[in-house]
Amino acid sequence: MPVFINRAAFNDIASWQKALGVDLNAQKAIVDPNGRVLAYAQTGGMIAPQRYELTPGTKIFRFGVIERGALGVAAGPWWVERAELDQLIRFAETWDLTLGAAVRYLCLVPPEWSDITLLVRVRVERPLLAWRGLANSVVTPAAGGGPPVRLPHQNDVAARRVYQLFVPGLDAPGITQTAIAIENDYPLDRGDSRRGFLYL
Repeated sequence: MPVFINRAAFNDIASWQKALGVDLNAQKAIVDPNGRVLAYAQTGGMIAPQRYELTPGTKIFRFGVIERGALGVAAGPWWVERAELDQLIRFAETWDLTLGAAVRYLCLVPPEWSDITLLVRVRVERPLLAWRGLANSVVTPAAGGGPPVRLPHQNDVAARRVYQLFVPGLDAPGITQTAIAIENDYPLDRGDSRRGFLYL
């Protein structure tokens, strides 16, 4: 039986909640008159996360903010595998979009969450546990105020279903460099990922 380096983080109930898109910030929660949390806001995440194992040698890909650098981006939890990256590339080519814009539409990443200026490719070095599922609709506050940003999922169209991975624990001290090896990073244009993006 493999030893998963992030088992403790995966087994924490918070990892499943975060994969579901639950915002665990108590300041944004619905509370009773005594301040007890009644419900947390849900902003996106994935539908029905399933346990998933990543084996050594697997290549996974993550989009992030170039200012964080490759290692900083690689410490984040949201990833896609090669088949899903290829699907995003095909979608971008078919609809004459940039890769960043395709990520926004199919992985449901509004500009409020990321400017999508860096793509990182890593190789899994140690067995990892992840949550895997299809993107859920996003509702999140707009950066400039006004109505919330709404991105409906498109899972009813087979060609637009993109399975995502939520890998908890990569941000723990020393885990990123032990669990994965960064193979390459690719800068993406900041403006291109927003070009054609519509707030609904």
